[in-house]
Amino acid sequence: MKEIDRMLKVLNKPAIKTIKMRPSAYPKVAEAETNVEKIHQPWHLNGTCPEGTVPIHRTQKSDLMRAISLKNFGKKYPERIHHPEIGDDGHVHAIVSTSEDKYFGGKADLHLWNPRVSSNDFSLAQIWIATKDRQHTLEAGWMSDAYRSTGCYNLKCSGFVQVTREYSLGGTISPVSEYGGHQFRLAVNIFQDVENGNWWLQLQNYLIGYWPGSLDPGFAGGAEVVQYGGEVVDDVAARGIKGPHTTTEMGSGHFSGEGEGKAGAFSKLQVIDKDQSGYKSPQDVTTFVRQPNCYDLSLMKTTSNWGVYFFYGGPGRNQNCP
Repeated sequence: MKEIDRMLKVLNKPAIKTIKMRPSAYPKVAEAETNVEKIHQPWHLNGTCPEGTVPIHRTQKSDLMRAISLKNFGKKYPERIHHPEIGDDGHVHAIVSTSEDKYFGGKADLHLWNPRVSSNDFSLAQIWIATKDRQHTLEAGWMSDAYRSTGCYNLKCSGFVQVTREYSLGGTISPVSEYGGHQFRLAVNIFQDVENGNWWLQLQNYLIGYWPGSLDPGFAGGAEVVQYGGEVVDDVAARGIKGPHTTTEMGSGHFSGEGEGKAGAFSKLQVIDKDQSGYKSPQDVTTFVRQPNCYDLSLMKTTSNWGVYFFYGGPGRNQNCP
């Protein structure tokens, strides 16, 4: 218990005054968009944070007790560099990737779902900003993780500077989409301030904060690939144990062929490429699905309303995915 108390003191840092910051300029099309629905978090019922402060999810003793180990709490799982298209380490992806080039931003609307997750697994939908070797990544989206700490996410990562008082990173969000009903989306935007190298995160129309350019020199000249999609981590397979496939769902838990309102979806995919003229639809994208009988993806024809978009997801274990 002494070790748990020590970890709580390390994780729950005392409040400090922060300086509100904004990027030196916004990329074209990254300005506030209309028809973006308000996303709620449970703590909003108690009011808002005072001016000049930010909400922080405090780590509780119960959080540490649920962790597989204190040593690994707050670190990415498993503890090694992961490439979505190489190896079989319990990570299962269904993703869309840009061609390798120079990129200074990526954005999309991620439809919100609450997939069923088996114990110690996690399921997420996110945008990856990465170098081509995946040694350096910036990631943002939503996650369902069965109450487990699944890695270096949110403010457990050193370096990320939060500036908004509207949202708590790592907190529960609502509402979520209904199968065959209303669809809710999370507008995720990651872009680089080229004047100082900081990478900004914007959710809905709120600037959440930034990764300082000094945090990772690997991104000094921009990223080399932008990826969008879903990921499931099968905890049993990740530990090298053979057995049936996990029943953890991806997206809505339904395959992409069920389409709008029923499958998971990403819409309005855009990037800032090497000419840095603002956001535009990505060209020459490719798809990768590791286990198509368990989870799949369908890249759709570009439309005026949704731009470049795709459906994805699946139930995990089924008669074709034993």
